[in-house]
Amino acid sequence: MLSENNVLGAASAPRQKKIGIQTYSIRLQLKQDMVGSLTALKKIGFSHVELYGYEQQDKKGSVLGYSLKDYRKLLDDIGLEPTSSHLEPPLKSLYKFGDGGGTGKGERSIQIETYTRENTKAILEFWKRAIADHQELGVPVMVQPAMPLINTLDDAKLVCDIFNQTGQLAKEAKMRWGYHNHSQEFKRIGAKRGEDWSPEMEITQNSYPSEIFYDFLLTNTEPSLVFFEMDVYWAVMGQCDPVVYFRRYPGRFPFLHIKDRDVLGSTGFMNFENIFTVGYATGGLEKYYVELEYPNPATSASPSQLESVRKSYDYVAKAAFVK
Repeated sequence: MLSENNVLGAASAPRQKKIGIQTYSIRLQLKQDMVGSLTALKKIGFSHVELYGYEQQDKKGSVLGYSLKDYRKLLDDIGLEPTSSHLEPPLKSLYKFGDGGGTGKGERSIQIETYTRENTKAILEFWKRAIADHQELGVPVMVQPAMPLINTLDDAKLVCDIFNQTGQLAKEAKMRWGYHNHSQEFKRIGAKRGEDWSPEMEITQNSYPSEIFYDFLLTNTEPSLVFFEMDVYWAVMGQCDPVVYFRRYPGRFPFLHIKDRDVLGSTGFMNFENIFTVGYATGGLEKYYVELEYPNPATSASPSQLESVRKSYDYVAKAAFVK
C-alpha cells in the first residue's frame, strides 16, 4: 500500500468545493497500487473522478483490468463518484506528443485513423456497447479525447455527422457525449498552422478562419447532442484563448480540464482566474477536472504524481474565483 499519509499529509485547504480529477493524472501510481492511489485522491479532498482505461474485450467491458461491477464497487467503497469517462473507438492511434511542458514549444495530438463510410458502422457499434457498459458503471457522461485524422473538408463533415449520431445514441440512453481537445484541433483543415493565418487575424476580425477544425466541430455539431470538454492548457498551446471560445460559443463547454505546464498555478503560464470567471459568466460550466500530464523536472524536482496532484488540489481549493 502507498504510504500516502506520510507522503501527502492532510490537504491544507478547505474541502467544501466539489473538485474532480481525471484519473490519468496518477496513472503511474494506479499501476502500482490501485486501491491505495484512489484512496489517496479521496484523502486529498477530491469528490469525483473522470475515468480513463475503459476497454472492450471479449464482449466484456473493463476499466484498468477490473470488471465494471468491481471497479464501481471499488470507487463506492472509497467514496469517489465517477461522473465521466474518457474513451475512444478502437481505431489505429496516431500520437504526437511533442514537448508538452517545459519549454512550451511542443504540441499534443492524440489522433486516431480517419473516419470513413466503411468504418462508420463499427464506430457506432463501439459506442452502443460503451453506452450500455457505462450505464452499468453508473457513469452518465462519456468523452472522446482523440481526434480523427482529417485531410479534407469532407473528412471533417463526416466526423461531425458521426459525432452527432453518437450524441443521439447517448441522448436516447439518457446520457451525455462530448469531445475533449488537445492542440491539433486548432490547426486549419488541410493546412499547416500558420498558412494564411496570423495572430492579428483574431484581433482584426474577432474570429478564427472557419477552417479551424475546432470551430468547424462547434458549428457543425448539434448542441443538444454534443458538448465540448475544453482542455484549457492545450487550447493555449494551440495558440488560442479559451476565453474567446467561451464567449463565442456560450453554453457549449459544461466541463473543463484544468491544466498547467506543471503543478496548477505554479508557472504563471495560465490565467485561470479569467478562464473560470468567463466560463461561469457565459453559462453552463458544471464541472472541472484537474489533470496533470506529468511533473516538469525542471521546476518541480520530479515530485510524485500524487504530490503534484495534492498541490494542484490546494491551488484550486484556495482560489477565490473557483466555485
